[in-house]
Amino acid sequence: MNKRKDLFISLAALLLLGGVSSCKDDLSESDHYKSPDWLKGNAYEVLQGEGNHGIFLRGVDLSDYASIVRGNSIVTVMAPDDNAFRTFLKEKGYSSIDDLKQKDPQYLNKLIGYHLMYYAYDWSKMVNFRPDDGDAGTDEDKEVMAGYFYKHRTHSIDPIEQQRVKLTPNATSDTLINIYHYERYLPVFSNKMFETKGIDAAYNYNYFYPGTEWKGNAGANGVFNVANAKVKDSRNVVTDNGYLYHVDRVIDPLNTIYDELRFNPQYSKYVELYDKYSTYEPASEDINNSLGYIAYVHRHGTLPSIAMEWPVLSWQAVATLEYAGYNVFAPSNAAIDNFFKTYWTAEGGYTSLDNLDDLILEYFLLQSFAKDNFIVFPEEIKAGDVLTVYGTPINIDPEQVTDRKICANGILYGMDKMDAPAIFSSVVGPAFKDKNFLTYLYALTGSQRMLSLASRNTDFVTLMPNNTQFEKADPAMRLYSTTTGKQLQQYSSDAGDFVEMSSASMERIVDMHTAQNIKSLSDNGTQVVETNLPYNYWFVKDGKITTNALFNQQLEPTYTGSPFVDLHLQANNGEAWDNGNSYSYDAEAIFEAASGDGLARRLAICNDKNYSYYMFAQLLQKAGLSVGNGLSTSIVLPGDRFFAFIPTNAAIAANLDKIPGAGKLTVNDGILSGTPSSSEKTQLANYLRSYFVTSTMNSFTSYPYIGSSCKGEFNTTGSDRVNVSDDGTKLTVNFVGSGNTTTVIPDYNYLPFAFNDGCFHLIDGILQ
Repeated sequence: MNKRKDLFISLAALLLLGGVSSCKDDLSESDHYKSPDWLKGNAYEVLQGEGNHGIFLRGVDLSDYASIVRGNSIVTVMAPDDNAFRTFLKEKGYSSIDDLKQKDPQYLNKLIGYHLMYYAYDWSKMVNFRPDDGDAGTDEDKEVMAGYFYKHRTHSIDPIEQQRVKLTPNATSDTLINIYHYERYLPVFSNKMFETKGIDAAYNYNYFYPGTEWKGNAGANGVFNVANAKVKDSRNVVTDNGYLYHVDRVIDPLNTIYDELRFNPQYSKYVELYDKYSTYEPASEDINNSLGYIAYVHRHGTLPSIAMEWPVLSWQAVATLEYAGYNVFAPSNAAIDNFFKTYWTAEGGYTSLDNLDDLILEYFLLQSFAKDNFIVFPEEIKAGDVLTVYGTPINIDPEQVTDRKICANGILYGMDKMDAPAIFSSVVGPAFKDKNFLTYLYALTGSQRMLSLASRNTDFVTLMPNNTQFEKADPAMRLYSTTTGKQLQQYSSDAGDFVEMSSASMERIVDMHTAQNIKSLSDNGTQVVETNLPYNYWFVKDGKITTNALFNQQLEPTYTGSPFVDLHLQANNGEAWDNGNSYSYDAEAIFEAASGDGLARRLAICNDKNYSYYMFAQLLQKAGLSVGNGLSTSIVLPGDRFFAFIPTNAAIAANLDKIPGAGKLTVNDGILSGTPSSSEKTQLANYLRSYFVTSTMNSFTSYPYIGSSCKGEFNTTGSDRVNVSDDGTKLTVNFVGSGNTTTVIPDYNYLPFAFNDGCFHLIDGILQ
């Protein structure tokens, strides 16, 4: 506006100097050269002319902003009249604006500055500001996130304050620093915002501002309120230096969410926990260059920076600054105390808030933040549309929220009552409740599996390995405290020391301890549970558990005892978790995936007659199907996964004469003797390949066991096809088209010996 006025005056002066008209002509009376109607004077002059804004203008004169309102700076003014100002001053305990100036000049500056927006916002921009597409945007463009760029920068700012602080959470001593505050943003709530969200404007606005009238029917141009003030105009007032709006009350400068909590003693415990993550970093380069020294801003490490007035430090990031706002669901001291008493117990090792591990505190605090980086309203919470930063539901009743605050950097929902956050009440809950599972909590976090395990869209069973089981693993693992926090480490023989564990390793551990689409483990009978690590299983028998890797130990001739260990339900104060059940187990070391020698290698190198599959391994060797340390690629291709049905030594010995190509072989003391001819060797090899089902020739996602989906007819790597049958009590197998059926021996409860490349069952006869 100023440039247009200056241009008008300059052109008039130029015309006069150029002698276009005579000196006696009065150009100001000419329709062509007189000042246009829109040049009404600057904002100060317009308000002065209206005659009922004297207190506000006196405040402008007493503040640092008189030159802005009176001068050439572009500004958008929110102007309360004298009646509104008198009411405000009385409520605040001041007799006059001069009294306020005398008693608290800094507050006066903040107050007046909060009514002065940077830049010029006409009515359409107040309703639907478009920081990226601007006036050039199409009608379609303007409907994208309409009303979401809702807060505008003002001239209200807190002074720089000096504080002694720890520059980082782990600092050992305090440092005296200057803390810088950026200008506050003033929220504008337009009908467009609520239309875009698809929620009721009056209900959601009045939830926070019950004393302010929502303007109702939007009309063609839209409507808006500014914070808790109603705009009395039906269109903007144009001034020489911007735009002017008349509001029905004085707008008290909004605090940050952090200050609202900090200055309310009912939230002291939440703030104390939050401040454990306090960090300080230099303000923007532009700011510090202008100051001539380094000032700092208050952040909170990995937590959202609710002490910051701006979500980013650059004024040029207009879209983010106008859009981004935090949503904090903060429990009061009473809510925290009650939750602690009902969730944690002395048996779990956590006796007070101070006793909780930092990682638990971080999860606890982060779950009080909504995932959205735009403000959310009570109607959205009631509809279940609002999630935590972890993607779990915000499970509160907005009508029970005690403190409802629109803040300069978002919204505060303060609660006197809280339920367990979704992650804490999910099947990973024991890792939060019990110190014995703290190492596993760090594995869960490093694996990036925590959020999926908190989902209520499916059921889970989780196993909880304890800290000692990690230490007893091979290689050993430990939770180690570093200068930056705790770290899960694994011993490396190459390094000769413990090194940080990779996320991939932690993923394997967590997946090995997780099963989904299942609610609980059986106390009676036999149960096979597919873990989230493919082809790795838990075998449950009469309330005890093992893994396929431990189960395979029974193949060792010297093995005695049982691979099964006791299970212990880890309940949620006597109840199931929201999405399943969790158990601890009594194994010496952590359950790990099958590794080491794969099945293909074991079959190829077996040279001990005490192994129950020894004679079958001998047949493979005599048929030329054992090559080096593995099986021939005519059986298993590199990368193949396979399963096989292997006759026991007794079954082969009893049926040797029925095996094609084995005519020259005999059994002496459990060992096969003799050498087949070339043609017999070929015949024997083709027959033996028919015992193998591979992933190259078939599609399967599990191995055969009672209740498995892996059954029916399969192609083998030989000339025959096999049929696997499961009648619910036993497994049988036969060549397709043959009436001769063999049965998986019952000694191992029809459970597979599963390795990292395949599995096998022992059968009581040979396939014919």
